Amino acid sequence: MPKITNKTIQYKLKASNQANAMVLIDDSSDLQLPSIEKLTDTVKGSGIMGEIDLPSFGQLGSMTFAVNNRADNAQYAIMSRPGEIKFEIIWVVDVFDSSQVKVGIQQHKVFLSGVSKKYDMGKIDVNSGADGSSEFEIYYLRKIVDGKEVLLIDKFNFKYVVNGTDYMNDLRTALQ
Repeated sequence: MPKITNKTIQYKLKASNQANAMVLIDDSSDLQLPSIEKLTDTVKGSGIMGEIDLPSFGQLGSMTFAVNNRADNAQYAIMSRPGEIKFEIIWVVDVFDSSQVKVGIQQHKVFLSGVSKKYDMGKIDVNSGADGSSEFEIYYLRKIVDGKEVLLIDKFNFKYVVNGTDYMNDLRTALQ
């Protein structure tokens, strides 16, 4: 019987400051992890019924990471600066093991590197949250679930590894 992943119990966000030290960002309301979208080109012609929007091998679109916050503070200002910013996100989800009728937890970690694209300080209104946000262009992503690396994307080093399979190895070899 499978384990059923349910929902996020809690999370923690750290970002690198000007000295490249990881600092806890403890006032975010939620995070939007990057979406992995392949670049595509429409193929049509003889031998194809209509069109196929075919992904280009190993080519990924922009990956954006967003941090939404209730109120702006000094922690968010450090994330607006130029240059590389590193992130460490840890979250825990509850998991239902139907074979043992038991609830447990599962740890997820994501390590990101990127640059600031947008820093929105939010709005100022009486008796309201600021609802600001920060967005980052991500070029390095590493995901670990319960201590096992399940995904690694490194755009500058042509790496796209899923559960230990390096899909860009042949491309790197061909470019030598």
